Amino acid sequence: MDWLVVKDILQDVLEKVDKMPSGSDDDLEAVRKAIDFEAKGAASYAKLRDSVSDPKEKQLFDLLSKIEHEHYLSLKDTETYLADPASWYQEKEHQTLDGA
Repeated sequence: MDWLVVKDILQDVLEKVDKMPSGSDDDLEAVRKAIDFEAKGAASYAKLRDSVSDPKEKQLFDLLSKIEHEHYLSLKDTETYLADPASWYQEKEHQTLDGA
């Protein structure tokens, strides 16, 4: 890849990061409350799964627990983004100064 093309790509990424709105403390607090809610939901469904004997009920509560856990993971990712967007971009995009 030509150096000028790499330079343009890196410049574009840096401009996008600079234009991203920063999260407020209220946003971060809301996400943290949602994280707690989803964690409790996943635990509740797992507890229900473990307390029933019917295989269909076990399957349902297991599925619901997994869905809540996915919501939890998504919110944790959002929390990381709001707390430190530049580090989040670096981790997710795996951008380095050499363009790799």
